[in-house]
Amino acid sequence: MSGASAECSGARTLLYARGVSLAPRAPFARGVSLAPRAPFARSLRAPGEGEPSEGAWPLRAPGEGEPLPGTPYVVLRLLGQGGMGEVYEVEHRALGRRFAVKVLHRSHAGRSDLSARLRAEARSIARLRHPGLPDVFDLGVTDGGRPYFAMELLEGRDLRTELARLGVVAVPTALDLVLQALSALSLAHAAGIVHRDLKLENLFLCDDGTLKVLDFGVAKLLHASASLTAPDAVIGTPRTMAPEQCAAQPIDPRADIYAMGLVLYELVAGRGPFDELRGRGDALRFAHCEQEPPPPSRFAPQPIPAALERLILRAIAKAPEHRFQTAADMEAAVRRVHVRLHDGSQSSAGLVVSATALTPTAADAVAACTPACDSASAEAQRRPLLAASAGAARLSRRPRARSTRRAPPARPVARAASRASALAVCALAVASAALGLALAQRWIAASEHPAPAPPSAHAGAQARSAVR
Repeated sequence: MSGASAECSGARTLLYARGVSLAPRAPFARGVSLAPRAPFARSLRAPGEGEPSEGAWPLRAPGEGEPLPGTPYVVLRLLGQGGMGEVYEVEHRALGRRFAVKVLHRSHAGRSDLSARLRAEARSIARLRHPGLPDVFDLGVTDGGRPYFAMELLEGRDLRTELARLGVVAVPTALDLVLQALSALSLAHAAGIVHRDLKLENLFLCDDGTLKVLDFGVAKLLHASASLTAPDAVIGTPRTMAPEQCAAQPIDPRADIYAMGLVLYELVAGRGPFDELRGRGDALRFAHCEQEPPPPSRFAPQPIPAALERLILRAIAKAPEHRFQTAADMEAAVRRVHVRLHDGSQSSAGLVVSATALTPTAADAVAACTPACDSASAEAQRRPLLAASAGAARLSRRPRARSTRRAPPARPVARAASRASALAVCALAVASAALGLALAQRWIAASEHPAPAPPSAHAGAQARSAVR
């Protein structure tokens, strides 16, 4: 697959959920072809008829209620499409159970290489049993020669949609989500499967809080006898490819480690390290290969612990030998940071972090990352978080309910002490007033009856007057 086709594959993402699709719905109308008919496109064969002439039964998207030709499934709706396949919500006609069916795209009918890749994807997922991976139930070929496989139908949303809704995911919750993804990747890597296209669009958050790793369509099978990819092919999405992928060099599970570092970066910072180059494939590849990524704290509207920042920068190191060497290693490092944050937040009003409800967790992030801060600094850090998170902004606009709870009555000892203090002040005031009144009376009496002069002094004064 060329770099252009890989980039196109990254732009249109498969979503295995009922009623969720990132691609526009307009082109998916009944009877409307989704892509120009390729010269090698085969025709669908009508039941009971021989092979029709070229173009007699053009390939088209089956409409709601129509059977998927050659399968036991009835199409309910088209959920989404990618560069290689289409995903439908279907119902098994005999069992009445609903599934998600991925079938090779109509424009690729007759492509033996892509047919082999889709079958390999189905077998790879079916071999792995993990809560973070979808279950595969069926594998077959339609009447038009297109391979398909059926898997469980998921309810929820992908992390790209969730991040767009919130603006940023709180640090403890982001760590919890990445832990689930790394656990599933550890199993896949142990089975010799490298995903090669990990990104927010391929991480699906179910309504019960379980995270599923989806779309192994471009996965590399390390133990396969023959490769399905040309030696110089560039596989993946330019925005999330590891440097060795961008340079078309041999890859191993450490390419998925790089992608998971970018996933964690985006969740806690609200954007990727090179998002200013989005849409420019060559510039993005050069940045991933040559430019040092800025730390996530430069963009994050929430506090990023130093240990978490070091973890992210190690995961997205340019050289594979400088990253975590296995998904299990990165999972252990993330768990240590997660436990440290959780332990540090025990004293802050019982922090509860759950992936089932990713509605604003900005306040949780402040409590988890800065447990020792005083209330004034915590409030100053909480304001930009609430502004960055769409859900939190909605909550912040709600008027605060006034509390109707009355203050508890004062204790009897406190009331007695208060009365004693008041009486002492009153007594002091009365004593001061009495003392002032007594002094005033004595001063008035002294002024009305002056004391007589001593005799010796009086006689001397009279003698001096006679002499004059």
